[in-house]
Amino acid sequence: MKFIQITDLHLAAPGTTVHGIDPHARLEACLADIARHHADAEFCVITGDLAEYGERTAYESLHSMLRGFAVKTHLMIGNHDDRAHFVAVFPNKTRDANGFVQSLRRTGHGDFLFLDTVDPGHPSGRYCAQRLAWLEQRLAEADGRPVYLFLHHPPFAIGIPGLDGMGLLDPESLAGLLGATPGIRHLFFGHVHRPVWGTWQGIGFSAMRSTNHQVALDMTGPGLVYSHEAPAYAVVLLEDDRMVVHLNDYLDRSRYAKGRAPPDGGGQRSKSATTGV
Repeated sequence: MKFIQITDLHLAAPGTTVHGIDPHARLEACLADIARHHADAEFCVITGDLAEYGERTAYESLHSMLRGFAVKTHLMIGNHDDRAHFVAVFPNKTRDANGFVQSLRRTGHGDFLFLDTVDPGHPSGRYCAQRLAWLEQRLAEADGRPVYLFLHHPPFAIGIPGLDGMGLLDPESLAGLLGATPGIRHLFFGHVHRPVWGTWQGIGFSAMRSTNHQVALDMTGPGLVYSHEAPAYAVVLLEDDRMVVHLNDYLDRSRYAKGRAPPDGGGQRSKSATTGV
C-alpha cells in the first residue's frame, strides 16, 4: 500500500506570496509531481494549514486545484485555518457529531484517523474532551487492527523552542489514551515545517517540510527562524511487517542516470556512477 502526505500549504488569495513564495505555484507543482510518479497511491492526506489567513478564497482555490487530482485526498485543518470557511467550501468533508473535522479511513492495512487539533485564534493546538471521546471510540472500534494517526500539532516537544511553545496544549489526556492503546503504529504531523522522525511512548512519528516556507533547525532562541529549504511531500509504503517513509524534494532537478554526467556538467564519471551508490 502507498499513500502520500502533504502538509502546510499556506495558500492565500491567488497572486499573493507568503514568505516571498507563491504557495499556489508550489502546490500545483507538488500535485503534478504526485500525478506523474505516484498516481497509484491509495490516498493523499494534507495535514493542515491549508490557508495562511483562513480566507474563503484560499479554500476555493484549493478546491479548484484538487478537482482534477487523481488521488483521493483527505483534508485536515491547522492553526492558520478557519474551520467555518473550510466547511463552507468543503461541506462534504467528514466531521464528527460536534462539528470537528475528524474522520476515519478503514483499509486492509489498518485504520487511519485524521484528527482536528485546532484551537481557534491560537497558534498552539488543543484536543478537548469531546474530540478525545470521539478518538477513544474509534480506537475501541479498531478491534486489533493497526492504527495510524494524523495530527496537525505534535503533542510533545521536538527540541525547537519556537515550535515547542505552540504545540498541543494539555496533551496529558491524549498521551494517556495513546499510551494505553495497543496497535498504534505511527503518528504523522504537520505544523513543524521540517523533516523530523523519532519515537514517543514507543510509537513512531514523522513530520514533513511544508510545500511553501520551512522552519530552520534553530535550537537556541524562543522565536521561529524560517528558511527557504526545498519543499517536499512524503511517500509512505506499508507492508505487513514494515512501514517506510520517503521524503521527496519534488522541485529537485539534479537527477541523473548512472553513467551520465551530473547536471552541473562535472567532468569524469564517478566510480559510484557505474558500480552503485
